[in-house]
Amino acid sequence: KILRWARSLFVKPEGLSLPEHLVLELTMQFSVPQVGLRLWDVANQYAGEDFAKPVSDDARVFTSSLLEPFCGLNTGFEAVGWLSDPAAAASVALVPLRAPVAGASGAAFGMLVLASSDATRFNSNMGTDFLARIGEIASAALSSMR
Repeated sequence: KILRWARSLFVKPEGLSLPEHLVLELTMQFSVPQVGLRLWDVANQYAGEDFAKPVSDDARVFTSSLLEPFCGLNTGFEAVGWLSDPAAAASVALVPLRAPVAGASGAAFGMLVLASSDATRFNSNMGTDFLARIGEIASAALSSMR
């Protein structure tokens, strides 16, 4: 599935922006009910896009502090507000996006939010390696928007 998703980023249909396509394909390929995305410090031509809406300094600092994706219950994260139906998000995976050369400790330039109404879908006992790979691929694909 991750290879199909990565391949889809190379052959996105005309008319869809890369961030919109990335989110849509994550939703479809991995059956994730809701996916949200925010990027900050984007190039001027993307400043008015939905994915570049303002994010608080607290959310930016929190995202940069994540050395690996967070999985667990939705406890009122600002990022859940980026979803189409925040009230339906019982569990979330928060995936920081970093410049490919920055590594896990570099400052984040965005975050992916995966959410489910199932409180056990994303839980603190699950491994995060797969989500980390999704973050690396998304970071590489989206880094050109900065």
